[in-house]
Amino acid sequence: MTINITGRHLDLTPAIRNHAEKKIAKLGRLVEDLDLHVTLGVVNHQQSCTIVARGRGGTYTGEVTDDDLFAAINEAVDVLARQLRKSKTSRLADRRGGAESIRHLGEEAGEA
Repeated sequence: MTINITGRHLDLTPAIRNHAEKKIAKLGRLVEDLDLHVTLGVVNHQQSCTIVARGRGGTYTGEVTDDDLFAAINEAVDVLARQLRKSKTSRLADRRGGAESIRHLGEEAGEA
């Protein structure tokens, strides 16, 4: 997994860089061989975080603007994780031929 972090109109302190790397490292569990490009910036007194992930399944983007830079990083990682999970689930369902999981089959039969 390759991570590139860029700051626009913002000084990248070690605290910001460490927080971003720590949060983004969790995305490696979802998809292997990711190329991540993180852009942190300030626009009109709003902190923005854009994460572009290129991997085996395609290109995914998470973009968030917030008052707090750390909150923007957290939210952008969550948005990207949701996209990666959805893509991975879709690919696995295609591999199974669209079969339902055992968990959902039990709910339909009235079992809990």
